[in-house]
Formats: sequence, structure tokens, C-alpha cells
Amino acid sequence: VAPEIERDAALAAVQRVKRHSLPIARVRRQVTDHVAALLVLALAACGEAPQPPLAAGAASEWREFEGSWSAAGSRRSTPWQPLVLTTPAGFIGILPIAFLVGGTAVGSAWPGIAAGICGGLGILLLYAALTIGPMGVVSPISAVLGAAIPVIVGLVQGERPGTAAYVGMALAVVAIVTVGLEPTSPTDDSAHQKLSPRALLLAIGAGAGIGFFFAFLSYAPSDAGLWPVVFARGTSTVLLVAIGVVVALRAHAPVMPTANPVRVQAVVAGLLDVAANGFYVLALQIGLLSVVAVLGS
Repeated sequence: VAPEIERDAALAAVQRVKRHSLPIARVRRQVTDHVAALLVLALAACGEAPQPPLAAGAASEWREFEGSWSAAGSRRSTPWQPLVLTTPAGFIGILPIAFLVGGTAVGSAWPGIAAGICGGLGILLLYAALTIGPMGVVSPISAVLGAAIPVIVGLVQGERPGTAAYVGMALAVVAIVTVGLEPTSPTDDSAHQKLSPRALLLAIGAGAGIGFFFAFLSYAPSDAGLWPVVFARGTSTVLLVAIGVVVALRAHAPVMPTANPVRVQAVVAGLLDVAANGFYVLALQIGLLSVVAVLGS
């Protein structure tokens, strides 16, 4: 009987190692892919690449990487718990950089506040969708809507990017959708492989909020620097932290995640997210909204 018990214990240990090592390996491959893409963007900066696509592309890479971290964190806690750390971390991170970059804060308040309300609600819905749906489907749905709304706003404002830009925008949208064809994601387990109607509605709502976030930021002055992001992140911090505290008190639950790894993931996600917003705003100041929004998504 003793050898059989030892054999069963050994098999169980092997299974535990497999369950932990496979997701880690997938995440490592994903990190490598994103680092390679960022290196390509950096090399392009040394050549003749246009600055708006470069900044928007960097924003896209940071935002996609942040989505991976936020999905991992939100599935180990409730959707609002990571946001209580994510949004303040981003605000604290962007504030000193805004002073270093410079620019005028005049005229940036109302676009930033409006963007912060829309973006805060959008990211809350996105985290909620990621807790119950596959990241490889939820993220592209929200990204397509997040790109479509500012494109429409840009065209209504009179932007005419040209035939080549329209073709590129269409290909970018196809690329966004193609990302969703991936059957699995490093943070998707068996409980998150199916897209439920609730997850679909949450993803659509998230896309609408993110899209209007992009659109409102375009109304900031071209010499505003990063101050629109400061106003937006400050507004979303107040909004989401208030919601988190109210929900926690009503549910008699902790306001913040209790696990240290989730706290670290939430802070890192917030810093990556606000970095993406910063690149996006800088791209808007030298490019067209309809083009930058698609590349940034």
C-alpha cells in the first residue's frame, strides 16, 4: 500500500507543477512578444517612421500588456478591488511626469474630467467582463468599439485622412478582430472560455466608455502636454475609489485585494495603463484623431 500512496503523491505533485508551469510559460512567451514589439517601435523611432503612428503604436502595446495583467488580477478578486489600486497608482505615476513634460493645463480640465468619467466606467465594465469571459474575445470587442467611436467623432469634426489612411484603418480593425481568434489566453481557464450574453454586454459597454474616453481627450488643446491625462486619471480615481468603498461596505468585504500578487499586478496595470494614455495624448497633439485612435486600439 505504501508504494501506491507514494506513486499517487508523486503524480499529484507532477500535475500541480504542470498546472503552474504552463500558464507561466505562456505568460513568458507573451511578455517576450510584447518586448519585441516595443523594440521594433523603438527602432522605428530612430528611422523615418511618422511620430503619430509611433506614439499610438506604443500606446497600443502598453495597453494590451496592461490588459493581460489586469485580467490576471481581476480573476483573483472582484472587478472593483484591483481598480482601487490601479487608478491611484496611475495618477501618482503620471503627475510628476506631467510637470516634467510641461504644457498648459488651461482648457484641459473639462475634456479630462469627461474622459475620466467615461474611461473610469469603461474600465470598470471591462474588468467585470474579464472576470466572467475569455480575454481573447472580450478585449477585441471593447477595442473595436473603442476605436470606432473616436473615428466617427473625428470624421464628424471634418478630418479627412486620405485613401491610404482609410485602407490602413480598415486593416487595423481587421487586425484587432483577428486577435480574438486566439482559442486560449494565458489567463483563461475552463470557466472563462465561453462568452456569455452578460460578458458580451459588459464588453460592449466597456468599448463605448473607452471610445468616448478617446474622443473627449481630443478636445484638449494641442499644447496641453499630459495634463488631460492628469485630469482624466484624477477624476477616474475619485469615481472608482468611491464606488469601491461603497460596494465594499455594503458587501462587508475588503476594499482592496488581500493577496499581495494581485496588489502588485493592480499597481503595474495602472502604471502601464496611464503610460498608454500618455502616449495616446501625445500622438493626438500631432496627428488625426481618426488615425491615432485606431492605431492606439
